[in-house]
Amino acid sequence: MNMFKGKKYICSRGVAFYPEKEMQVLKKQAEKGWQFKKMNQAGFLVFEKGRSEEKAFSVDFFDGSSEELSEYLVIYEQAGWEYITNYKDKYFYFKADCDTPTIYSDSESYWIRMKKEWLWLLVRTLIYLPVGIGLLVLLLLTKATENSMLSNIVVRGTLLFLGTLFTALPIGVVISVLFSLVIYSDRTKYYNQPERFAKRQKIVRDAIFLTIIGFVVGVLLSILLKNSF
Repeated sequence: MNMFKGKKYICSRGVAFYPEKEMQVLKKQAEKGWQFKKMNQAGFLVFEKGRSEEKAFSVDFFDGSSEELSEYLVIYEQAGWEYITNYKDKYFYFKADCDTPTIYSDSESYWIRMKKEWLWLLVRTLIYLPVGIGLLVLLLLTKATENSMLSNIVVRGTLLFLGTLFTALPIGVVISVLFSLVIYSDRTKYYNQPERFAKRQKIVRDAIFLTIIGFVVGVLLSILLKNSF
């Protein structure tokens, strides 16, 4: 947490997998007089000093077109939710009185929201996969090359790093989605009780598990690529 010139910056808990935690952060800061303004490109929630207020917050994923956006915001407004800001035109932040019902009326509609969000994340990262595989294949095919540039250790190290990174991105998303589905298999049951579900989420524990899984995947990739460098 950092404060600078009347603003406070708090690292996002992870709006794609921990929106319920995100809501709680916004609620607690509002009670302390810090008004949420936006999430910046670096992934920090930005607050400005203001008056204390008791509000509930909602973080929703929007997958519609720009033409559908106004109707989407009207639905929230009519339900009693005030629009605050959005992140990359996909994640929309709202606030309302604490007794305002959530916009989702049943677990099925919330499950549909989750599937659309995770599919978008996967598609967004899949574009890097062919690039990553292409770079790794290039390394394998040019292992014994006499080309001065492709045989340069710095160039090959850079290609290896980028190839591994671009290949690992979509794999990481898939692992995170599967992990969330297993660990929080009953998440949809809390569609109208985000505060209760937020108490069950353990970010540190989850990060440790995902790090271990990522380490294992990294070791396997290293074994596969050990002869390419």
